[in-house]
Amino acid sequence: MKAIWIARCTRRQMGAHRRVVFAATAAFGLLALVVGGAVLSARTSHRWGAFVGQNVHVIVYLTDDVDQDRSRGLAEILRRAPTVAQVTEVEPAQALARLASSAATIGTGATVLDGLESAYFPRSLEVNLAPAADLSERANDLAKRLRGVPGVAQVDAMTDGLARLSVWVGLGRKLVLGVLLASAVLALATLAAVFLRSRGVARGRAAVLVQLGETTSGIRLPSSLWMAMAALGGGGGGALLITLAWRPLIHRLETSLGMAATTPLPSLGSAELAVGIGLAVLLGLAMGFFATPLPQTDDHE
Repeated sequence: MKAIWIARCTRRQMGAHRRVVFAATAAFGLLALVVGGAVLSARTSHRWGAFVGQNVHVIVYLTDDVDQDRSRGLAEILRRAPTVAQVTEVEPAQALARLASSAATIGTGATVLDGLESAYFPRSLEVNLAPAADLSERANDLAKRLRGVPGVAQVDAMTDGLARLSVWVGLGRKLVLGVLLASAVLALATLAAVFLRSRGVARGRAAVLVQLGETTSGIRLPSSLWMAMAALGGGGGGALLITLAWRPLIHRLETSLGMAATTPLPSLGSAELAVGIGLAVLLGLAMGFFATPLPQTDDHE
């Protein structure tokens, strides 16, 4: 009988205060989007940083008299530099094969490459720099040093494209952070308003129930239950939305920026979703519990 009475009280409260229940559900949903978005944004930011760090930042073209041994020796020296993450030696035949592959990708006819031989291409070194905030400056500094090295014909620091990509990545991070902060403020403000509204509504009902001899759990449990259900609905809906929408959104954004990262797009695991929704339900239970004040009477235990 006790459980049936609490269930009826919960249903009556939800029916009498539908706007408050809807606001609580929306607030928990927005909070789930903020938390999930923050986690996925951090992972996406790391992914973008890795993408920028893995791209070739300096290409060193060697003179015709540099043989394979000298090219290998120069590459070994570059690998010892603290700012260098990786050095790839590109032979003339490899350069021609890459050009042919690029031509095939963009649909250029094979006749365009007729007559080209690997001897037309110089040996080169592709230098990847370690990820850093001042990547363009590091690339320029390394290029300046390499231009005076014997056997180096030309150095391309690729700073223009790198700078543009870094600017877009930085702008994306700031925009996402701004949206998350604004959403977090809105979600917390809505939850605070729901809490205060529920507290005001529950005060009179609790006073009556205390006079009737109802226990503390009987008074507070209905509010805790409907708030927990709102948290479950809102948190689950927010988690489902961000799970379905995040990957397509990031894929479209990376495509527009020309980013072809090889690592999988970030996502939330099942355990993370379960823990997040569970914490939202616990928060709802706590809010409903404390939103029901108990009048201070001498005869209430």
